[in-house]
Amino acid sequence: MWLKLLCALFWLRVVLLKPQLDEDCELYATDTMHDFCCELHYETPQFSDCQTDWHDKIHFTNEQEEQIFMFCTAECTYNSTEFLAANRQSLNLRNVREHLESDLADAADEALLYETYVKCGKHALTLLSHKGVQSLAKRLAPHGCHPYPGLVLECVANEMILKCPPKRFHQTPQCRVARDFLRECMQHLKYA
Repeated sequence: MWLKLLCALFWLRVVLLKPQLDEDCELYATDTMHDFCCELHYETPQFSDCQTDWHDKIHFTNEQEEQIFMFCTAECTYNSTEFLAANRQSLNLRNVREHLESDLADAADEALLYETYVKCGKHALTLLSHKGVQSLAKRLAPHGCHPYPGLVLECVANEMILKCPPKRFHQTPQCRVARDFLRECMQHLKYA
């Protein structure tokens, strides 16, 4: 029952309210960070631990606070996996590759996810100058968080929703709605 209600609410938000689709449309879909719709991109123990840590620090009651929570969780996750470089604006791709090599058995899956991290690391850099991201950075600053890791995680989640091998995609209503929104949104994005 709750799952149906959540899916209906997500559908109303994304489909009926239809945010304006422009080059920032992916920023309107912050919920996709929660959506592990592809078996290749799953909720790691580090992500779960960071969610717990940040839930104790940020008790969100609205979408802006939830976005702060998710972006700080992303930075915590990438710090704990050592994916995030010291400058907080790039990925340590060697660590990403080593993690994927040890975590994924299939070379094609590993290559797909690695290339996604490369693409998303570059894409996140291009978003840092956007007005919406600069506004987000100001909201993150009091918590000591930077937008780059969250932008990477959001991009990876989006890419995995869009490019997941069909047999690995979770055919839930929420994942299908997210994928349909992102397919429409991608027509407006300018990826690096």
